[in-house]
Amino acid sequence: MSKEILINQLYAGDYLKEGENIGHEVINLFKDDAGNNNLFITPSGYVKNHDLEAVIFVRNVSERRTVEIIGVAKELYPPTDCEISESKYAGVTLEEIFKSNTYRGDEDVFNHHITYRANCFLRPSKRIFITLDKDVDNSNEYTWQLDSEKKVITNQSLRSYYSVEDDAVAYNQLRELLNNSDLWEDNNTTEKLLPDGRVQFESPSFLEVIRKEDDENIFSNLLAYFFEYSHRSFQKFASDATLLDIDDMRTSFVIYREVKERIDLWIESDKDVIVIENKIKSGINGVTQDDYSQLDKYREYTEEYVKGNGKKPHYYIFAPDYARFDLAKYDPAGNYKLIKYSDIYNFFVKETETYIADRSFPDFIRGLKRHTKTYSELQFDTMRSRLLRKISMLQ
Repeated sequence: MSKEILINQLYAGDYLKEGENIGHEVINLFKDDAGNNNLFITPSGYVKNHDLEAVIFVRNVSERRTVEIIGVAKELYPPTDCEISESKYAGVTLEEIFKSNTYRGDEDVFNHHITYRANCFLRPSKRIFITLDKDVDNSNEYTWQLDSEKKVITNQSLRSYYSVEDDAVAYNQLRELLNNSDLWEDNNTTEKLLPDGRVQFESPSFLEVIRKEDDENIFSNLLAYFFEYSHRSFQKFASDATLLDIDDMRTSFVIYREVKERIDLWIESDKDVIVIENKIKSGINGVTQDDYSQLDKYREYTEEYVKGNGKKPHYYIFAPDYARFDLAKYDPAGNYKLIKYSDIYNFFVKETETYIADRSFPDFIRGLKRHTKTYSELQFDTMRSRLLRKISMLQ
């Protein structure tokens, strides 16, 4: 049997959305109390009849044809049952951590908590993507084009095996990726939780409690609220070159939410019309065979609107830092400016003194910060928070 490289997709499926379930794969990015890197291979924890030289852990980006690398594990070996049962995180066993998980309302179906141990575990030093899609925009991140016989990088079982026998070109490309030291952090940076009874965690925000932390409408409402809260602060927001870059925005304006042609945010002063589309988990809709999209529809509506009043239109898309869509495809003329959530977050942090008296502001800031991260960081933070809460309860 030839050596194989496994690409394993993490943070997938409805299992993680059920209650406060902790994904078993959360252990992959932590050391146990003895300093071991234990690995759980999703979805079942079992690997049979394969001789692995490495595992590349990924999260899905687009239709499993483009994935982002979370980490790589090499020098693998299976732990004994005794070693599995004795593995602890901050003094708590894996059995204790996962025993309250449920699956479709029933008791957790997984009882095999560790698939491998790895003597070598490395995380990317930059964002790295693997793709089968030749049209993927790789202008801002490092993208590794994979020439594979496979239609998708990981199949529905969340894993795919690559070997010189079955997929030689792709296998050699993956080996080249793994051996490129410039792509990986120099040291194992996985975190060890200290068993000192002082495990710290952050309570979930109100948006997380009500499961609205990724809701576009909620964030559009919040943005409208805090733009309205201080017109003078919004004037600063508008004049900031990294944001709207409107030099002489008035402090007198009106904000409409999905009133004008269902545009997310329409902000109008006596001389400007600002059109904002807020995109969190959705793409740009309505592209036809003639490349006509909702952005064209909004622009045409706005241009017709301002014809008779001489106001100047401005077009923006607000999007999380993890969002990946090719804006040039939908807006080849460059009418819309893409504003990252990290820039919005940085502005409100600087203006904290203006808003801090409002009780909803801290949760708003935490909600914005959530969308300044990569999607893999976001998923990991969610699992880490649940893990720390569970350990704290058990301690």
